[in-house]
Amino acid sequence: MMVGFTILLLVLLIGLGLPVAVALFLLGWFLVFFTLGDYGQANRLLAFTIDQSLRNYFLSVIPLFVLMGEVFSRSGFIDDLFHVLVRWLGRIRSGIPLSVVFGNAVFAAATGVSVVSASLFGRVAAPVMIRSGILPEVATGLIAGSSILGMLIPPSILMIVYGLLTDQPIGKLFIAGLVPGLLVVMAYSIYILAKGKQLFAATLPFSEATMTLARPERSLGILGLLISIVMVLGGIYSGLFTVVEAAAVGATLAVLTGLISGRLGPGRLREALVSSVVTTASIGIIFLAASFYSKAIALVGLPGNIQKWFAAINLEPWLIVLLICGIVFLLGFVLDTVSTLTIVIPVVYPVLTALGVDLIWFGILVILAAEMGLITPPVGLSVYALKAALPKEADVPLETIFRGAVPFLLLLVFVFGVVFAFPQILRY
Repeated sequence: MMVGFTILLLVLLIGLGLPVAVALFLLGWFLVFFTLGDYGQANRLLAFTIDQSLRNYFLSVIPLFVLMGEVFSRSGFIDDLFHVLVRWLGRIRSGIPLSVVFGNAVFAAATGVSVVSASLFGRVAAPVMIRSGILPEVATGLIAGSSILGMLIPPSILMIVYGLLTDQPIGKLFIAGLVPGLLVVMAYSIYILAKGKQLFAATLPFSEATMTLARPERSLGILGLLISIVMVLGGIYSGLFTVVEAAAVGATLAVLTGLISGRLGPGRLREALVSSVVTTASIGIIFLAASFYSKAIALVGLPGNIQKWFAAINLEPWLIVLLICGIVFLLGFVLDTVSTLTIVIPVVYPVLTALGVDLIWFGILVILAAEMGLITPPVGLSVYALKAALPKEADVPLETIFRGAVPFLLLLVFVFGVVFAFPQILRY
């Protein structure tokens, strides 16, 4: 009874147009008040939870990695990277689409936000592919599908949020996410090469297709980008840095590279800082709401009731994992990925712990399921970000982009199946 009522009330609040954070705060407060019968205790628990959550040392990882990505994107280094990849690969069949996939993979290792990837590559890569003769549906679908690497290849904001919600080591999540991320890159690349003649073959000469691309005059930015990625990921994997230290190193190197190369003036630096604050605040408020919501549902015994329900229907743990991932995927149709995880994970985390499920493995699976929602209608945040960034000469309807992303959604499902069936590939 309480399980159904809680879920129904949360859906109702979000359906009324309340922001997810507000809905979680209100539902959490209502549950505490309903259980204890004292609004004073509900207020004190809310204040205690916010104070305790803000003292979490690992929260500092989010603004640092966001700043690293913002600096590199606003300094134009990602544009330069794509241009270089096109000049290396553009003369071979399907070389330009491959440049989009590889460019997204590198950018994903510099930031953890998929929507930013979709926006950047929509502005830079879509006109080049469409001009080269690739159908707009195929070109934009590829960009939307490749953008999900931003949340999968570490450092990933979604992995950080999941780690904070479940008390799992963020460094281990980063290490575990590397192989699935590379599998997605490999699957996309094989598909592009296999469909090269039908879908991805350029019909214009290379020089004409890339006529607006000037050769980057400076290589310092790209070098700084690659050094930052190596230092961050290499430092984490080798144990040289903690995750927070690696984030600080990455952000510092990004700013220094921008300043030394002359590509990061005071205006762009201010824009990067403001955007980082806005992104961090939006994620942070949802995390605070989720923390309070988690304590509230534990107080009313919701996780225990769910566990009893699972025991009553006698499902195997692996079936329960699939069921939860399916729910996350469906929620991704109407919610962003961070909101989806903050709603679901506090409810199922105690249940999965009691069942002895490997929470690192489950984390990668649930992130893959959530990422699928970025390219599915009606919300599909990556698709909307891509649509907004497309220049006029490459304007493509939303439904066309969603349709073009279908093959890459199916490839994500395939990678999900591989990770589900072979958890040993996650070496952490």
